[in-house]
Amino acid sequence: MTVAELPSWQPPLTVLAQATTVAEFAALLVELVMDGAQAHGARASLWSAESGGCASLAEQGRGLSLCGDELGQQVRHSAQMAWDGMHAALPLGDLLLETVGARPEQLDALWALAPLLTLAFEGVQAREARRGRGRESETVTQLVRRMGGSLELPRVLTATAETAAQALGWQRAFVGLLSESATPGEAARTGDVYTYGFGPDFSGGVGVGPSSFERLFRQGEVIVYDRERDQSGRMGAGLAELDPETAVIAPLAVRGRPLGVLYADTRSRGMTVTPDDLWVVLALAEQASLAIDNARLYGEETRKRQAAEALREVGSALSHSLQLGDTLQAVLERAQSLFGADACAVYELQPDGRTLAIRSAVGLSSEYVLRSRAKLGAGITGRAVARSERVAVRDFPAEQAQGRLGGGSRYTRQLLSQGRYPYRGVVGLPLSARGHAFGGLCLYFLAPLPMTPEELALSEVFAAQASLAIENARLYEEEVRRERESAALLGVARLQSGEEAEDAHLDEVVALAVQAMNAERGLLALFSPAPDSTLDRVAGYRLETRPDELSGLLSQLGRGPRRLSRRHTLAGASSSLIVPLRSGHDTLGFLYADHSGEELPSDRVLQLSRAFADQIALALTRQRLRLALEREEARYRQLAESAHDLIVACDAQGVVTYANPASQRLLGELEGRSMWALVSHPWRAALQDAWLRCLAAPLDGGRCDIQMQGREAEVQLELRLSAVSGGGGMLLVARDISELRRLASEIEQRGEALQLADARQLELRSYLSLFTQAQEEERRRISRELHDDTAQVLVAIARRVDRLSRELDAGLRERAQDIRGDLDAAIQGVRRFARNLRPSVLDDLGLLPALEWLASQAATPTRVEVQGNERRLPPSTELTLFRVVQEALGNIDKHAQASSAAIRVVYAAAEVTVTVSDDGVGFSAEQARERAAQGHLGLAGLRERTLLAGGDLEIVSEPGRGSELRFSLPG
Repeated sequence: MTVAELPSWQPPLTVLAQATTVAEFAALLVELVMDGAQAHGARASLWSAESGGCASLAEQGRGLSLCGDELGQQVRHSAQMAWDGMHAALPLGDLLLETVGARPEQLDALWALAPLLTLAFEGVQAREARRGRGRESETVTQLVRRMGGSLELPRVLTATAETAAQALGWQRAFVGLLSESATPGEAARTGDVYTYGFGPDFSGGVGVGPSSFERLFRQGEVIVYDRERDQSGRMGAGLAELDPETAVIAPLAVRGRPLGVLYADTRSRGMTVTPDDLWVVLALAEQASLAIDNARLYGEETRKRQAAEALREVGSALSHSLQLGDTLQAVLERAQSLFGADACAVYELQPDGRTLAIRSAVGLSSEYVLRSRAKLGAGITGRAVARSERVAVRDFPAEQAQGRLGGGSRYTRQLLSQGRYPYRGVVGLPLSARGHAFGGLCLYFLAPLPMTPEELALSEVFAAQASLAIENARLYEEEVRRERESAALLGVARLQSGEEAEDAHLDEVVALAVQAMNAERGLLALFSPAPDSTLDRVAGYRLETRPDELSGLLSQLGRGPRRLSRRHTLAGASSSLIVPLRSGHDTLGFLYADHSGEELPSDRVLQLSRAFADQIALALTRQRLRLALEREEARYRQLAESAHDLIVACDAQGVVTYANPASQRLLGELEGRSMWALVSHPWRAALQDAWLRCLAAPLDGGRCDIQMQGREAEVQLELRLSAVSGGGGMLLVARDISELRRLASEIEQRGEALQLADARQLELRSYLSLFTQAQEEERRRISRELHDDTAQVLVAIARRVDRLSRELDAGLRERAQDIRGDLDAAIQGVRRFARNLRPSVLDDLGLLPALEWLASQAATPTRVEVQGNERRLPPSTELTLFRVVQEALGNIDKHAQASSAAIRVVYAAAEVTVTVSDDGVGFSAEQARERAAQGHLGLAGLRERTLLAGGDLEIVSEPGRGSELRFSLPG
């Protein structure tokens, strides 16, 4: 049978000849068989040389799923059409055509065309292969032309994305690079992204899960996404933000090292990805990977050259000055520009060897600089200094939240806990010289740490150079500082040594101190002597102040030198210090100095300011002591003139040089006369012995009794001697013994009267104690009798009334029930009265249940609170506490007008304290005395009862603020 004999097959064959791809040829052939052979189902498959099986290219109809692959294997080996019931297979070269339910005569006619169909299919395969290789070459050539030989990574990546989109005829593409640490088996996400066709708001990328990582970078596959097929899967969820209809993801890798992914997509419906498209994408990805790797290598070499040049510039810049402030500023500025840090700080190890404080900083707030003090070995900088190695953290708050890190200072931990810590990436670098770390350099970044491993290594080299420059500046400045400080201190001491130092030289003193502390301005403020202690004199150096500014400085005074924050610094300055002038526990004034720079005063400057303050305070104290001595001399002279005792001053030979008026009134004119001649002969030996003892032991002094001839008669004196240092003189203070004896007799008489009064008071207390005990015993007896006798009799009578009421008629029964109600009230009253006299709960259960019962009986709502370990107390102590609390609650109900009250019991080791408080009107001490005068002795009774039990009562009350009674008893 020829083609001419089968006119129905000719037009479809013409269509097959126009197919451009293998898939299109297969689809047209299946459609031809379904129509021409009237088959139930048809499938065109391509033989696979690798697997030995078939891969379906096109399929229509039904019934093929019930067919096995045995018939296909048979015709593959025999190259002849075969039948198996309704299932038929036709081999057409590498193409296998299978039908189900086709008309046999039509299949025979089609088999006659098998050579032509095979030749047509092979032609389509050849055209597709040639077209694919040409498209790949053209695409790669276009990419190379767009890159233009550039080794700049952004240009390479942007050109790759643009070429990929245009080669596929799609709208969008991007290249996303992975981090350097991306490894198979781990999830990753593209970081740096370069796009084509995306809007300016796009900043993301794609996530690469472990399975996708394996397919892309180990198997080298291109992942194809189709919305209709993959939307509900994991890939659909990962690409939801991009929302493509069709997308491809190709690996970018070189020498087995993953670099990133090439992504392209379209939002147009009906777009398919052909094998030709996949080969183009893979070729483009391979060429882009080589270009990316070359650009990275070039970038690394460029960075190394730039780093070396930058380090040379840093070394040159740091060697220009030996001023420590300039060196620190240069280090910080260079570090910030070289590594792109948002803030930098130089930490200095403090003299205690355990604390790091910020010496200089750029980009940090003054509050952070002042309050951030790291402990050695804690935090990022503390670890770096303690270990003498770099410590880098990519995301400090995140790692701290996971418990892997902690802030080195209390202020840092506070900011982290409040979520206000501003920095994420942090790098700590040690600064060391001669093998010992003296501080650290810290770099702060607002974003996660952006530094590459090469930049981190460069930072260590930079820190070594900075250490050398800082150490040289420190040594030089230390020598200059010592010379300047010594000269300034000597100058201050010289100026302060004059008699009028406080008034004449204060301005010069301030100038010397301010210059020695490397400040620009300063002032010295002095207080007037106590008790006034107001500002008396202010001397300034390049600084004038207002009273309100001085008041603000006064509020910042502490016990020693301290740095001031910027808000407390005077206008025109950025950093300052203040140091008090102290003499013992007294503050004489303060010294203030400031600077327009941001660098805070160092600990060395603070120590120097203390030295200046001590020197000035010493001079002021010496001057004020001299003035005080003059005043004391005048006061003592006045005291001597007005004293009733005899005060006499003698020289070394015993000649009187001074005698106060009291001496002259009793003994006559003494000045110029010899004490030896004035003393009666029998008493001269005693005076001589006391005189010699005083000279031998001036601190012990001498003492004796002598008789001298007075104006009217001979008088007997008690004499005390004190040696006068320097001239060998003696000061004698005498008193008329007869007057003392009269006073001693009177004191003895009064002492005897006091003893009698104490004995009488002891008797009264003993009587009161016995009376109180007897009263409690009587109360117990009455309470028991009321409860056991009277109450029981009343209960019996009530029961008899009940029995009688049942025998009476209705009228009399009602009267009997009224009598029964009165009896019940009487029974309750007797029992209540018995409990008030002596509640059984106190004896049976103890103090706390008894106090709770009192609280329940009080008219004012009362609560009971207990603190400590509850225990039973001696019965007398529990009874005393019960009675005083009962009395206190009764007073609250009667007088306090309170809305609530409280009983607080505190058990201590050796005592128990019971506090009764209320929120009523309260009272003053004067009101309490007035009530006592009117006969209200409740508080006096409470105090006396507490004292009798060996305790103490404290009363705290104010009008309008309630009252509190605190009873403390041993127990």
